[in-house]
Amino acid sequence: MKVRLGRSVALSLVTALALLAGACKQSSKPQEAANQPAPKPAPSVPNIKVTPPVQAKAAAPKPGPQATKKSDTEAFGKGRATVHFKKGPHQRSFWAEQLDVDNSGNPVLVDEAWDNHAKVLYISNDRTFTCGNGESATGSTLMAIYAKGNPRKRPAGSGWWVSELNAGDCGTPRDGLYGCRFDAAGNNSDCGEATMQADPDEIILVPLPKSGDAQGSASGQSSPGTGGSSSTSPSSSGGGSSQ
Repeated sequence: MKVRLGRSVALSLVTALALLAGACKQSSKPQEAANQPAPKPAPSVPNIKVTPPVQAKAAAPKPGPQATKKSDTEAFGKGRATVHFKKGPHQRSFWAEQLDVDNSGNPVLVDEAWDNHAKVLYISNDRTFTCGNGESATGSTLMAIYAKGNPRKRPAGSGWWVSELNAGDCGTPRDGLYGCRFDAAGNNSDCGEATMQADPDEIILVPLPKSGDAQGSASGQSSPGTGGSSSTSPSSSGGGSSQ
């Protein structure tokens, strides 16, 4: 009888110790989770769309009645979001006017440039926008919209835009340009980190990494048309290179 009682007590003690160890292990999990660094937000591009007022302006690219004429220049935009025109016969006009660029119903002051040789309308302004990851940021933005009859035979209303972001804005890994190309309906297509080429004016896009690491670089260019890599396609061409 004494032996049986001893075995029972020993078994109960082992069971209690196992339960205690399990409880301690469970209680340590919240502490471990609290010590884990918060995941970096996935990088994204600004939520910039081509609005109907912008499309209408590209279809009839001329200053409105309240526009202010600006002097001729060979560089249009601000900061990295700048297009450089080739020297040559001046077939361009520049002005500033109020335009609804975010479809809010509230026009804002923008700078515009019309390249009559390339049939491209450029719109430049500083704007605040939301990002694809839900954050918000502010950056200089340049938009290029092809008009009807452009010599590069791009669909009228299509084009590209870029915004200058600081590292961390929209979860981006570094300072630079980020943007998208868009089709004739104004729908953004391929997007990513952007590099503007000077001759001719084009953008090269590198898809953003899917996590918050610093992978991917607009300076790392690869062969055109390769999936998941940077690409230079005819639709990336800006019209700024007047000849």
